[in-house]
Amino acid sequence: MKRQLLERVVAYLAKHGLGEMSLRPMAAALETSPNRLVHHFGSKQELLTAALARAIELQVDEQNRWLSRDPSISQVNLLRKWWRWLNASQANLALARLGLEAATLEATQTGLTGEVRAEQIGVWRTEIEQRLLHEGVSPVDAVIEASLLKAMFTGLMVDLMATGDRLRLTRSLELGLSRVESRVAAAQTATHAP
Repeated sequence: MKRQLLERVVAYLAKHGLGEMSLRPMAAALETSPNRLVHHFGSKQELLTAALARAIELQVDEQNRWLSRDPSISQVNLLRKWWRWLNASQANLALARLGLEAATLEATQTGLTGEVRAEQIGVWRTEIEQRLLHEGVSPVDAVIEASLLKAMFTGLMVDLMATGDRLRLTRSLELGLSRVESRVAAAQTATHAP
């Protein structure tokens, strides 16, 4: 019951956003009561934290499906898959938007701790860093490249939500990713040089 309710909460938040979230309207839309939400999840902050964790889990599950089909996919090609996924439906983009909202809205507005807000960006940056290390990028460069890739991807997502200009943004993404492909290739060449 709690899991099903959490799925509905995530869908509600993806549709309505975090900015003006209030328990009463959410409970009414979900055909439950604010007391039931509090009973299952605790405070508004705990509810949002659980919903954001579930949103990340849903995205990680999606990535794991891709990786199970192609375990050797490069980080750059994985980001290309993410971009296609974001552009495939408004629901996908809305789900990913939750993390951006959580990271950028003031804590006074959402009640989310700095740790929860930072995790919305950090979990993906760390994942990118680990994959770049696996591809032969040095630890120092992997930290920087992961930060740049995450920042680029986040900026492109925000631009996509604001403008919907998929063609321009896809071209921009490809330019950024081709630079990283060159860096990875150079790192792999240096690793295998005699």
